[in-house]
Amino acid sequence: MTRVFAVVLVAVAVGIAPVRAERPIVDLHRLDAYFELFAADSSVPWKPTTVRLDTYSSAPVALSVYRVDPADVLTAGSAWRSRAISTAGRRPLLSFTFTPPGGYQFESSEVNVPLGQREGFFVVEARRGDVGEQVWINRTRIGIVSKETPNGLLVYGADLGTGMPAARMRVAFVVNRTFATTATNADGIVEWNRWPRPVFALAQWGDSYAFLSLLPQAPLPETIVGVRTDSAVVHAGDAVRVVGFARTRSRGILKASSGSVLVALRDGARQVGERRVPLDDAGAFTTSFAVPQNAGAGDYAVIAQADGGVGSATVHVDADAGGLALRVASQCGGTCDPRQSVPLMVHASSGGATVHVTVVRSPHVYLAYSGDEAPWATTLWLDEVIRTDQNGNATVAIPQPSDDLASTYGVHIESGGATADTRVVVPTAQAALRLHLDREEQGLGMPVSFDVYGDSLDGKPLGGADVDVRMAHGASVAEQRLRLDGDGHARGSFSSPELGTNLVVASVDRGGRATDAAQVQVEPQAPAATTDGASANVRVVLDRASYRAGDEITVDAFAPGAQGDALITFESALGVQTHVLRTSGGRAASHLRANDAAGELRIGAAFVRDGAIEWSTVPLALAAPGRPQSSRVSLANADFAPGQATKIALDGAERGTVVVRISRGAPSGSALFSSAPALLAIGVTTTQNSAPEALTWHPWVNSTGDHAQVLSFVRHTEPPVEASLAQADTEAVGWSVGRANGNGIGVALPDSSGRYTLSILDIFDDGSVSEASSTVVVR
Repeated sequence: MTRVFAVVLVAVAVGIAPVRAERPIVDLHRLDAYFELFAADSSVPWKPTTVRLDTYSSAPVALSVYRVDPADVLTAGSAWRSRAISTAGRRPLLSFTFTPPGGYQFESSEVNVPLGQREGFFVVEARRGDVGEQVWINRTRIGIVSKETPNGLLVYGADLGTGMPAARMRVAFVVNRTFATTATNADGIVEWNRWPRPVFALAQWGDSYAFLSLLPQAPLPETIVGVRTDSAVVHAGDAVRVVGFARTRSRGILKASSGSVLVALRDGARQVGERRVPLDDAGAFTTSFAVPQNAGAGDYAVIAQADGGVGSATVHVDADAGGLALRVASQCGGTCDPRQSVPLMVHASSGGATVHVTVVRSPHVYLAYSGDEAPWATTLWLDEVIRTDQNGNATVAIPQPSDDLASTYGVHIESGGATADTRVVVPTAQAALRLHLDREEQGLGMPVSFDVYGDSLDGKPLGGADVDVRMAHGASVAEQRLRLDGDGHARGSFSSPELGTNLVVASVDRGGRATDAAQVQVEPQAPAATTDGASANVRVVLDRASYRAGDEITVDAFAPGAQGDALITFESALGVQTHVLRTSGGRAASHLRANDAAGELRIGAAFVRDGAIEWSTVPLALAAPGRPQSSRVSLANADFAPGQATKIALDGAERGTVVVRISRGAPSGSALFSSAPALLAIGVTTTQNSAPEALTWHPWVNSTGDHAQVLSFVRHTEPPVEASLAQADTEAVGWSVGRANGNGIGVALPDSSGRYTLSILDIFDDGSVSEASSTVVVR
C-alpha cells in the first residue's frame, strides 16, 4: 500500500512540475501572418490576369475581388501610393481560396483571378485570419504615353488591341487638387502647355482606364558653366591648371557668355585662392592655382561662377609632410599585361621610409567615363606596409586577379601624413565595355533592364559589334546577343530574374575578350512604380549622322509584330513635334523638321505590340551654335620622333579657343575633356508609359485588421565597406591654350619616348563645344 501511494505522489509531482525543453517550441503558424500581394501595373482583358502572392507557409488565403472607381484608390503625385478601400457593406464580384504549396518556406505564386473578359478597375483583397492586404488591378484595352518637357507635356493614347489611336478619349488632369477634363484629338493626342502643370493624368475610354503620375520638370538653366583641370590629382607645392567655358541662354539658344568669371579653389569651407578671369570671344577662360606646400591631403573644389551659373570640378591634393614627398606609378605604364601582376614603383624623397600602400580594385575599365559611385565588386585589393631602400625606392606587386575581368586599380600610399595617389588601368582586350543596370535592387518578377556601351581603347565607338550578355543565378543561366549601334550602344533586358543575387556579364571579342559585369539583388518586396525604360524591341534609324537647323529628317522606325499606328516624335526643350502614321510590317517612316533648341534633341517612336506600348528614342546631332559637336583627330602618322613638331587637323573645327593637352597616362575625373560637351546636352524630356511590355508589379496596402508582417532575405547589419577609387595622377607634358581658325593646330611632341594621350577641347565662338582624343606614340 505504501509503495502504491509513493508512485501516486511521484506521478502528481511530475504532473505539476514545469516542463523544461532544451529549446523553445516554435509556433510555425506565426508565419501565416507573413505574406505579400502584388499586381501587374497593366492587364489587358483578353489575357489571363494574375496577382503575385509571396508566402512563408501553406495556410489557405481567402481572396475577394471588388469593382471600384479608380478615384477611390489612386493617389496623385510623383511619390503616390494607393489607398485601401473599406469592404464593409461591399459585395465582392467573386471570392475564392488559394492554398500555397511548399509547407513552411518562401513561395512566390502567381494566382489566376478569373475575371473573364471584363474591363475596369478592381481591388483584390487577400486575407488570413485578421491580416488583410489589398492591391488594385487595372484591366484595360487602352494605354497612354506621356512626353514631359520643361515647357509642357503631351499624352498619346492608343487601343492596345488594334494599335489605333484612341481618338476623342476623355482625359482628366489633376491640377491644384482639382480636375481639368479634356479629350484627345483624332491622332489620340492631348497637349498641356500652360501653368500650373498637372500632377496626374487619368484617361477613360468606356470601362477602360489608363493613368500616370506625372513628374515635375526642372526648368532649363539660364547659364551653364563647365570646368576642367589638367589633372585630377595634384601634389602640394605644384599648380593646378583650370580651363572652362560659360554659356548663356538667349532666345532658346546657348551662346558664348561675355564679361568675366569668378574662379576659386577651396578646401571645404577654407578658400585657398580666388581670382576673376575675363571671358574671351568664345566664352572660354583659363587660369591656374598654386597649391600651398603645406596643403593637407584631400579633395579640393574648383568653383567657377558667371551670370548666375555655377560649375565645379574636384581635384585631389596629395600632401607632403615632415620634408617627405611621395610618388607612385606603375612600371608598365599603359601597357600592363592582364595575365601578370602589376608592378608599382614607390618613391620617397628620403630613404628608409615606411610606406602604407592600399590598392582598391574595380573589375571595370573607365574609358572617357567617370562614374559618381564605385560600381559592382569594387573592393580593397591590397593593404601592405613596405620600407623603401636607401634611395627611397620600393617595388610592390599588385596581385593578378583570377576572374578574367579587366581591372582599374586605385592606388593610395601614405607615410607620416605624406600621400600620393594614382590610377592604373589594365584592359584585357583592345576594347572596353560598360554595363549599366537600371536598378541594383528590385522586386521579384520585375525584368532586369540594362544598357551596354562599347568603345575601342582610343575612344572610338564599337559600332556594329556583337555583344554576348549572360545573366546567371547559380545553375540558372539566360543568354542573349545584342548588336551595338553606331554610337556603340545597345539596350536589352532579361524577363525572369531569380530571387537573390543575379550576375549580369557582357563580353565582346576585340583583340582579346573585353568583359564587364554588374549585380542585381532581387527581393520579395517590389519597389514603387518608376519611369518606364525604353524597349529593346523598338529600333529608330535616322538617314544622316548630323543635321543643320531646318533640315528634313527621315526617320525609319521598326518594331517587329507591331500593329495599327505608330507615334513618331521630335523631342526638344521647345516641346514635342509629332507624326502619327500607319505601320506596315512593323515599320513606320516619317519626315520631321530639325528645329534648334537648347538642351538634348531626340527622335522617338512608340508602337503597340502584343497588348503593350513599346517605345525608344535616339539622340539627334545638330550642327548648330550652342550645341555639343563631334570631332575627330587626324594625325600625319602613327609614330613620331622625340620633340617632333606636327600639325593636327580637327574635323569640324571653326573659330574658337582650343585647349591641347598631351599627358602621360589616361586622364580621369575632372581632367576628362570628353564629358565637357555633354554639359550643353541637358536632358529635357521624360517619357512614361502606362502599358509597358515588361511585366512590372506594384505592392499591396494594408487592409482592415492586423497589419501584414514582412520578411526580408537581406539583412543590413553594417554599412557597406567604402572602397573609393583614387583618380589618375596624370602628368601634362604638353599644355597650350590658344585661338584657332580651322587651319589646324600646331603641337610640339614630348622629348621622351613613350605612349601619350592627346586630348583636345575646342570651345567655339558660336557657343558650341567639342572634344577629341587620340593616342600618340613617340619612338
